[in-house]
Amino acid sequence: MMSRTWAAAAVALLSVAGAAPTAAHASAPSANESWQRVGTGMTGGVSGLAVIENGTSTEDSLDLVMVRDNKNPGENRIATVQYRPTGVPVVRELPWRGLEEPRDLEAIDAVPGQPGDFVALSSDGTAYHLTLDPNAAMVWGSSPVPGRAPGDNYESFALTRQQGRTVAVWATRGSSDAHPAQVRAAAYDPNSGVFGPATGPVAFSVPDPLPVDGQEVRHASDIKVHQDGTVLLTAASDPNINSGPFASAVYRAGRVTVDAAGRIGVSLRPKGQLVPLVSFDKETDNRKIEAVACASNSSVGIVGTDDEEQGGSLLPLDICPQARF
Repeated sequence: MMSRTWAAAAVALLSVAGAAPTAAHASAPSANESWQRVGTGMTGGVSGLAVIENGTSTEDSLDLVMVRDNKNPGENRIATVQYRPTGVPVVRELPWRGLEEPRDLEAIDAVPGQPGDFVALSSDGTAYHLTLDPNAAMVWGSSPVPGRAPGDNYESFALTRQQGRTVAVWATRGSSDAHPAQVRAAAYDPNSGVFGPATGPVAFSVPDPLPVDGQEVRHASDIKVHQDGTVLLTAASDPNINSGPFASAVYRAGRVTVDAAGRIGVSLRPKGQLVPLVSFDKETDNRKIEAVACASNSSVGIVGTDDEEQGGSLLPLDICPQARF
């Protein structure tokens, strides 16, 4: 692994003015006019999303970073987004510097307490450790997540800080009741990019979306851990046809804990006890949610879609908890 020393000077060079946009109510989120496009066509989807940590909360904008699951040389991998609830999002595509462009980035999260630092995860379980500066994603190292096995397919990654420790949480996406998502967690050193031994896996499946008409259910299309340890998780169904139709749901799925001795726990609700906070059906919505993020100290969350031929869009939702799970 490369040292991050050469990239450290870029930390905090971003100048952002984050905000918590007015949230669409979770009971009625499907009005298409609420979605805001941030990319077009097959290369414009959102496969992962994170709030830029040194943003502030106002009613004007929310600064985000997103990754895209593009695979060919020269296609965009990472971009910043200034989300405006009453205007057009400002998308700034960034070049990928330091390491070869990855194939199929599926998730990203901010390193808690280190503004400008992020970890992005590809579908094969490679974690890319990077710093954003105003003009590029400066990638200073990569490493596999613990427990990675041949054939695993990952779409989810989150970072949280509890009991003075930074903890990474990630999951395979799953595909059916016979193949649930597998969720793991481990301590993470943000300065070296080294993961500790993994906790889990914990199997996870969702009741919605349903696997109808040959659609593959991805039980974990993204995951984030809120400040109180609550696990926010999205799921999606995909017929593996670029035109869809797609369906999605958002859950508060359980909790990540760290005890005084540093032991990491992952507790997830069983399928029969899960109720979606919000769902998007294939008939009226046709949205494949692959990204979720929470604004700091707010109940506002943002979900992002990779709608294949229809590109990518963002929607604010009141989904992020303020009380403990």
